[in-house]
Amino acid sequence: MRVVELTSGVFHLQGGVNMGLVVQDGKGLLIDAGLDKDAARRALRVVEGMDVTLEAVFLTHAHADHFGGAYLLQRRLGIPAYAPPLEAAMMEHPIMEPVFLYGGAAPIQALRHKFTLAKPCQVDHVVGSGPLTIGPFQVDVVPLPGHAPNQVGVAVGDVLFCADAVFPTETLQKHKVIFCADMDDALETLERLPGMPYAHFAPGHGPTYEVGEEIADICRANRERLEAIREEIYAATESPRETGDLVQHVADRFDLQLTTPTAYYLTRTTVLAALTSLEGDGKVKAIVKDNRLMWERQT
Repeated sequence: MRVVELTSGVFHLQGGVNMGLVVQDGKGLLIDAGLDKDAARRALRVVEGMDVTLEAVFLTHAHADHFGGAYLLQRRLGIPAYAPPLEAAMMEHPIMEPVFLYGGAAPIQALRHKFTLAKPCQVDHVVGSGPLTIGPFQVDVVPLPGHAPNQVGVAVGDVLFCADAVFPTETLQKHKVIFCADMDDALETLERLPGMPYAHFAPGHGPTYEVGEEIADICRANRERLEAIREEIYAATESPRETGDLVQHVADRFDLQLTTPTAYYLTRTTVLAALTSLEGDGKVKAIVKDNRLMWERQT
């Protein structure tokens, strides 16, 4: 885990999944908890190495790779967790993540692993947007929906821990179809992010971005990728297509090999988010023909 001090007492803990750490008066606030107990232990070693007592953990959204380590933190330290309302409900009932991916039904075994099914976490404080006091810490909770429905960022001074609102170039190159629950919200968040009043933007994956060209460029790249996915789907609906056909089309167009059910269902969620966006713009509609749900262009 790479520890990057962004401003005095504000750290970006960079690894496979990043976390944030704010230190003040010998106390620490952890932002996100990583995938599992191993990630949480790595964060605790950083905290202990600074001779700091962890006060609380703030969880930005209910994806297992960001809150899976909270179970160990609460069991070992008994610290409170803070989270936004909808995400908090999913953290306390983590089966909802694979149920969400699987379309509402009891999920298959392939979706019941630690990457999509974390151990439950007790959320002691359900919070809305705006200023928030956590022990000695004064933070701002910033809405960043899209990647997850109720995702938020945490601002500390001129640092914004911006969760999964934006992904690094490496993720765009490797995964190509980035996960998105609400495409319109995600695009709007990416449009707003560079203009927010912060000097440093610390995402849940990849490096920190500085205000100006760095954050503007990576937000533009993310926005363009989501828009390209949406346009590919629209182009494919020249004749009626089923959702599975559109998943295959998008994967083929972006040279993406879907080799596991998890990868398929993650990609399908983004495809469905794009279809909802297109429907909202009056460009496509869902029809049922010969007992098959299909998508066709609006005329």
